[in-house]
Amino acid sequence: MTSEAVTLENFRNELDESILERGWFYFQKGWVKSPREVMPGYFEAVVNEVSPYAVSYSIDEKGIFSDDFCTCGDERNFMCRHKAAVLYWLESVAQQSKKER
Repeated sequence: MTSEAVTLENFRNELDESILERGWFYFQKGWVKSPREVMPGYFEAVVNEVSPYAVSYSIDEKGIFSDDFCTCGDERNFMCRHKAAVLYWLESVAQQSKKER
């Protein structure tokens, strides 16, 4: 579990290093598929590891991630490697958006 609420700005410091490494690997391999904002602040994606895993989460007005879910069922950790891969995707989108301004 993290020491504080997870945001796009702090997730690299708040999550377990092994989860971040696997999530980065999945993101870099292009395994985050069909990411989309379904409703304002609510995101869904599929991460194609060996099997496809559905990931969903919300981001509130303060940028805090909540209501996160992954079909991998890894309940040992607050954040699984599939959710981390989607966070890296979202971070890349945010960085690209800043560059375009």
